[in-house]
Amino acid sequence: MKSFILYSVIGAFLVGCISTTQVGDTQLKHTKWQLSHINGKLVANSVISIEFIEAMQVAGNGGCNRFFGEGIVRDSSLKVSHIGMTRKLCDKQTNQQEQMLLKMLQSGVPVLMIENALIFKGQPELRFRVAG
Repeated sequence: MKSFILYSVIGAFLVGCISTTQVGDTQLKHTKWQLSHINGKLVANSVISIEFIEAMQVAGNGGCNRFFGEGIVRDSSLKVSHIGMTRKLCDKQTNQQEQMLLKMLQSGVPVLMIENALIFKGQPELRFRVAG
């Protein structure tokens, strides 16, 4: 019985290690993500996306405008500097979501990768799924 409990604890520990990945430049390079949840609530048909290209250049769609910048990951926190973007005007809610995302990226946000999801642990928490 004791060995069963010991193996169960070790198995749970290993599953936990596999499902959560510390995020660095290497894990993000050449990936593209689509927003799927805000604070755990499903976001249907979101156009908000983020892509990490060569040399940690970041590009994406904030919901209304395209943006780009220079990303860096330190201690599993993503910060994007030198952000540039297009200047279209959209509805108030879309503009607010876009500004929230850009502010989060500019100030730096803790990131996690769990089960093929990229999670920004900011306020609010944003969850992205792999984009095709």
